[in-house]
Amino acid sequence: MVKYLPNNYLILKTEQAQILCDPILNERTPLEKHDFIILTHLDFDTLDFMNNYRSSKPVYVSFELLKLIQKLTKVNLLKPVQLNLKVLPYKYAVKIGNISLTAFSNDDGQFGSMSILANGPHNTLGYCDSFYNHGNHKKRIKKWKKGFHEQNIDQLVLGSQIAPLNRPKNILSENGMQEMLTKFISKHKTKQPLTALLSPFDPERLYRYDKTAKTNQTPIIWDKNYWQILHSFYPFDDFFSVERLPEKNTNIIIQMEQSQQLKNSDTFFDPAVLHPYAVSTEGLIHQKQLCTLSQSELNEFISYINPQQVIMKKDHSSDQNHLVPTNWLKSLTITM
Repeated sequence: MVKYLPNNYLILKTEQAQILCDPILNERTPLEKHDFIILTHLDFDTLDFMNNYRSSKPVYVSFELLKLIQKLTKVNLLKPVQLNLKVLPYKYAVKIGNISLTAFSNDDGQFGSMSILANGPHNTLGYCDSFYNHGNHKKRIKKWKKGFHEQNIDQLVLGSQIAPLNRPKNILSENGMQEMLTKFISKHKTKQPLTALLSPFDPERLYRYDKTAKTNQTPIIWDKNYWQILHSFYPFDDFFSVERLPEKNTNIIIQMEQSQQLKNSDTFFDPAVLHPYAVSTEGLIHQKQLCTLSQSELNEFISYINPQQVIMKKDHSSDQNHLVPTNWLKSLTITM
């Protein structure tokens, strides 16, 4: 019998332990009984979980995600996280209960995502919520795909963000985002300052925006908190702020929080924006589809991994205009 979970998240189950992967926490449906939590990526549900989970049970994340959470908390871009956070290291098998877990570095368009290979007494499973074929780290994706392929996995569990859209759209690449900023600057040659709404959840993308803006002689003036984030990840680079403005009289882009946006200013919106307050605040721009695959890309991916079974969980953080094969909608409680 297929068990459809109201919260729609992966559960790895053995006699010794029960692990929840990327659980969705809400008032209507309590979390399933569990011993451990794994958060593989950042999205609205993850932020909501971090704000509302009240337990001392271990919550495993990647080292990169832990580093980002700590730095964002330090500069007040995230509320203090009351979680028992632990690192799941890359490419090193960790025994949790009687399940062996190996994490792989991934790229889903945000910072610190990972995919998981789980080996239990009866099953071998690969799990990746989503991946970004047009991002900066294609080699990361290639490595975990190879790892899954070589393990001859029984189940492959995926998030529905990668499923093809009902109406196919051109997927934006990281290079395309930089081109959008260049076009924005070219279109708004004005003495009035421009503004930008950017996500703090990918310092690599912020760094590239900074370089692109400087190349186009319209440097970004960073908010103090964002400046601290950038400086902590790139301590040997120079970034402009209100306390350190460009010496030359030049056009500028002022990076601001949405609540402080200047109504009469032309604003560049980060196409991949994911904002700390997006869970509870209406009217915030939502993250565009980055990880959607074409049907041929999805078929090629599944053919290469060659699992015995594919299971897809419907994603609560994005719109539902994805073509999810009905036979992939199976129980997300896996006995390992």
